[in-house]
Amino acid sequence: MVAGTVQVLRCETRMLDKVNLGCGPNAPSNWLNVDGSWNAWFANHPYLRTALQAVGVIKPNLGAQWKVRPLVHDLTTPLPFQTNTISAIYGSHVLEHLYHADAQRLLVECRRVLKPGGAIRLVVPDLRSMTADYLGRKNGNTTSSNGEASAADRLNEMLGYRSPAPPSGNLVFKFYAIWKDFHSHKWMYDSESLARCLSLAGFHEVGEKKFQESDIPGIEEVEEEGRVLDGAGVCVEAKKP
Repeated sequence: MVAGTVQVLRCETRMLDKVNLGCGPNAPSNWLNVDGSWNAWFANHPYLRTALQAVGVIKPNLGAQWKVRPLVHDLTTPLPFQTNTISAIYGSHVLEHLYHADAQRLLVECRRVLKPGGAIRLVVPDLRSMTADYLGRKNGNTTSSNGEASAADRLNEMLGYRSPAPPSGNLVFKFYAIWKDFHSHKWMYDSESLARCLSLAGFHEVGEKKFQESDIPGIEEVEEEGRVLDGAGVCVEAKKP
C-alpha cells in the first residue's frame, strides 16, 4: 500500500495520537476514538437520530448515549491516518468481529500508521477460557442446576457467532443487521493465536499482558476490567520495530 493514497480525515481530535479502535459509547475524550457502527454514526448526527426515533424507524437504546463524537470508519478499509503518526493503538473486543483475513489486514494497517517503537494492545474474548468452561461442564467438573443450558449451548452463547434468532424489528434495521453484521463474532482467538497474528503483521516484542499491565501510558482510561478479568478476555501487546 502506498502511504500517499490514504486520505487523512479531518476531525477535531486530529492532534491526538493514541487510537481507540471500536471504541463504543464509553470512550475517553483524550483518545482518538474510531468506530464504524450505526450508533457511532448517529453520535455525530444526534438530531437525525431523534427525528428517526420520532417516526419509529429506530428505537431508543443505550448505545445512543455516547460521551464523545467518534471518528466513524469501517475497519475493513485502510486506516485514515498517515504512516508513522500514531504512538499507540488499543482495541478491545473488536478484532473478533472481523473476518480473519480482514483482521490480518487491519493489523498490517496498524503497523503502517504506528510510529517506530509504537505499541498496539488488543483484547479479545479468550477462546481458551471458553473451551475450559465447556470441558469442565461436559466432564461434570462444574456445578450446574436443572434447567441450565447444556455445555454446548453455553459454549455457543460465549462464542457469539450468531444470535439464537434472526434479526427482528423493522425492515431498515433488519437490512442494516444483515449488511453490516457488526455484532456477531467471525473468528476467535487465544493468546497464542493472537500473538501469531501480530507477529505475521510485522510486530515484535509480542506477549500476553495482565489487566492494565501495559507500556501504553493511560491504558486505564480505556481498559475495562469486565472485558478482561474472570476469563472475559485476554490481552496481547506488541511494538512496531
